[in-house]
Amino acid sequence: MVNHNAPDIVVVGAGHNTLTAAAYLARCGQRVLVLERNGFVGGGAVSRPLTLPGFIHDSHATNVNLLQRHPILAKDELGLKGQFGLKFNFPPVSYMAIFEDGQSLAVHVSLDATCEEIAHYSPHDADAYRKLMTMAAGLGPVMGLAMFRPPVSLGALMSMMERLPHGSEYLRLMFMSGSELVLELFEHPRVRLLFLRWAGEMSLSPFEKGSALTLLSLLGGAHAAPGGVAIGGTQSLSDAMVRSIEADGGEIRVNAPVHKIINERGVARSVLLESGEVITARKAVIAAIHPHVLGDMVEGLDPGLVERAKKARVSAYSGISMQFALNERPDWISGPQAHSCMSINLIDNASLEELEDSFTALKRGRMPGYFTAYANVHTNHDPSRAPTGKHTLNVWKWAPFELDRLGAAAWDNVKDVVADRIVVDLQRYIRNLTPDNILARHVATPLDHLRHTPSFQQGDVVGLDMSSGQLFGMRPTSELSQYNVPGAEGLYLCGPFMHPGGGLMGGGRPVAIRIMEQLKVNYDKVIRS
Repeated sequence: MVNHNAPDIVVVGAGHNTLTAAAYLARCGQRVLVLERNGFVGGGAVSRPLTLPGFIHDSHATNVNLLQRHPILAKDELGLKGQFGLKFNFPPVSYMAIFEDGQSLAVHVSLDATCEEIAHYSPHDADAYRKLMTMAAGLGPVMGLAMFRPPVSLGALMSMMERLPHGSEYLRLMFMSGSELVLELFEHPRVRLLFLRWAGEMSLSPFEKGSALTLLSLLGGAHAAPGGVAIGGTQSLSDAMVRSIEADGGEIRVNAPVHKIINERGVARSVLLESGEVITARKAVIAAIHPHVLGDMVEGLDPGLVERAKKARVSAYSGISMQFALNERPDWISGPQAHSCMSINLIDNASLEELEDSFTALKRGRMPGYFTAYANVHTNHDPSRAPTGKHTLNVWKWAPFELDRLGAAAWDNVKDVVADRIVVDLQRYIRNLTPDNILARHVATPLDHLRHTPSFQQGDVVGLDMSSGQLFGMRPTSELSQYNVPGAEGLYLCGPFMHPGGGLMGGGRPVAIRIMEQLKVNYDKVIRS
């Protein structure tokens, strides 16, 4: 007997990617039910009072950069801005480095302003940067097509890239490391340090082969569209998606953890909740199941497929997240320009050998002796995140998941000791980061990231390694890259471990497209690109 009240689509998990898929499917007429194990939605795109009441902190994803070019915002396909209240502030400086002697180097939304800054260090490097951004702009349309839709095979992508004006150069970049690209183009040590630090943003060492294309995409994105600070925190993006889903007849259930996906004779359209309740979808199930635990959540799959999924590589390192509630705004050693910047990198002077050694240390389970960190003062751009006159400070410091000879469990014992050391380093860059200015702090380790969501296996906040060999039609494996799971008809995977990758990338849109194509649902009125 057909249950006419059953949802068309059951979505397991209310993270950024699954919410995006649910919102697109609901907008295209599908009845959607989203099940979330936590008491809140958003996954890695959440904002919470982690320190003191009235101070709102982004616990993981922060600053909406690449998503500004995505049709979800660029064309407002779901009405998140026009209908459901999502707002941004756009700082004029996207990204800057502050060095330990107080000098700085900023990347503005304006390419001309950026080249002027670089020219203070090296006119040669300014010219090289402008030429590199010309290349990045030429790659943009192909990368946009590749990122916003289901993935093409690696061979097809390479064929498209080869036909572009700089095609042979793009193909060369796919096999280069970010460090090779930076050393080839730039001469000044500080210009090199800025871009090498930036290349590591996606938990990918710039000294690893396959990282050059990721760096080019990050650099090009800084000028293709301004990065935005979501008013009210990154949570406001997730909340706007919930409003979109509910306006289109969908339902969100929190505190509803799913125990298993029921796979009967190769068909998976039902889920078993930990409460014992079984919910069956009429058409499909979308689930945020990391490939490393796919076999645990879905029975009856081919053992070879499960084993290959477990071999998908996680990133070589994770990070420590520190959130501060401050009595007054940080006083940076570089001067007031930092107050106009969205994202600040703190970079000790170092040789290339010392920088490379720091990534080797991370891979071996050790905290590097060389200090570098990523910081945001969101209250400069969104005062609503703190009580009047007060401020927040968000800091991310690279760290390994497994501590050398101690394992991941040791993080619970050493987290405050490590955090205290980070504060001492931060005080070299922030004059007033003193005990009387720090009202409270919150520390989350790589082990805490895994506890936050199973999508962050081994503390990997981008889901899986983001080098070029594990992107597009190879993410997480070639046989799982199109989202459907062989041997479990009706089940689709969705999360940062799938194409297009980790971060706020609107990754549910290609999943929704794939499902609607296979269900023969007309989506042309919503999705036109």
